[in-house]
Amino acid sequence: MAWSQFKFMNSEELIKKYGIRLWCKLSDDLDNLKQKIPKEPGVYVFKLNKYLNKLRGKSDILYIGSSKNLRKRIINNYLKGRGGPTTKRIHSYLIKRNYINFVEVGWKITKNYKNLEKKLRNKFDKDHDQLPPWNRQG
Repeated sequence: MAWSQFKFMNSEELIKKYGIRLWCKLSDDLDNLKQKIPKEPGVYVFKLNKYLNKLRGKSDILYIGSSKNLRKRIINNYLKGRGGPTTKRIHSYLIKRNYINFVEVGWKITKNYKNLEKKLRNKFDKDHDQLPPWNRQG
């Protein structure tokens, strides 16, 4: 499938067009996740194991974020529940609502992580007329 054929942003487009790679299940053993997730800066994406209807189109993307240390952000913040209100809300979705068994994380290492995060969120918003569900408050 050519990049121009993607109508709505989803994980396939992120892989092919933006280089988001190495999807792994958040339910994996913590030691395995520590080995897989790099300490470098980059953009990360949480995706669900199925597509959800959006205002326009469908997507499996739940959240787009960035960090100067991917491993610390994903493991310490989201999986262990340390951080601010958004992080704690997502931790609650993962742990208390049991999404952890249905969510995978992928990432791209880049020093320009803030710019790529903004570009991906804007593209998602343009495609679907809304941000990914976990990027929205509440």
